[in-house]
Amino acid sequence: MVNTGVILAAGKGTRLQPLTFAIPKEMIHINGKALVQHAIELLKAGDITNIIVIVGSKKGSLMDFLKDGKWLDVDISYRFQEETNGVAKAVYTAKPLIEHTFAVTFGDEIIEPKDKLMSDLIEKHSKENAFCTIGLSPVSDPERYGIAKTDHSGNVIDLVEKPQTEKELAYLKTDGKFYALNGIFIMEPGIFSYIEKIAPGAKNEYQLTDAIRLALQSGKKICAVVHNGLYRDVGTFEALIETEKEMLNL
Repeated sequence: MVNTGVILAAGKGTRLQPLTFAIPKEMIHINGKALVQHAIELLKAGDITNIIVIVGSKKGSLMDFLKDGKWLDVDISYRFQEETNGVAKAVYTAKPLIEHTFAVTFGDEIIEPKDKLMSDLIEKHSKENAFCTIGLSPVSDPERYGIAKTDHSGNVIDLVEKPQTEKELAYLKTDGKFYALNGIFIMEPGIFSYIEKIAPGAKNEYQLTDAIRLALQSGKKICAVVHNGLYRDVGTFEALIETEKEMLNL
C-alpha cells in the first residue's frame, strides 16, 4: 500500500520566463486547472491523499494557493529545498517525513489518463516486490529525458540520463523505441541511501536516474510500466500550447 506522495515543485521555471517571474510554473493553468492540481489528481488516482510538496524560493504563492490541501480533499505538508541542485536532492528533502513505500511525481507535468497508470504502477510494485517501479512513455527525442532499457517482463536493465552519443542511443532502444521516465515513481525508503552515494552530474545536479541506476547495479529490483497515453513535460511555451490543445481533444 502506498500512503504518501511527493510532488516536486522547487524548480525555477526558467524556460517559461518572463511568465514565471510573476507566478510559479506549477500554478500555470492547463484545461482550467493549475499544473500542480493535475499532479495531485494523479496521486489521488492511486488513493494517495497524504502529500508532501517540495518547494523552493519564491513559492509562497503556490503554498498560499494549495494551503493544507483540504479544499482538494488531500492533506498537504511542505518541505523546503534550499538549493535547487537536482531531482534526487529534491526527493531527499522529503526523507524526514517518509517511513514506508511512497510515490513521487512532478508538479509541472501532464499525464492522461491517470487512473490506469497509477493502479498498474502500484499493483506491479507490490506484486513484484520491487524496490522502485517507474512509469515510462515512448518518446522520439530521447536526448531530453532519462531513458530506460527494459526486458520483456517489464524489468529495468539499465537507465541513462539524457543520452547523447550514438552508441548510447542504439543501446537504449527497446523493440525499436525509446522509453523515457515520465515522472511518476513508486519507491521504497531505501532509495535515500542511494541518493546519498551519487555524485553530481551536468550543471552540478544530482539525478534521481543515477540513484535508481545505482540501486539496480547493487541488485535491487527495478520495474517499469509503459504508459501509452498523453505525457507532456510542460516546461516551454510551445509545450503549454500543444498540451492545452491535446487536453481539449481528450
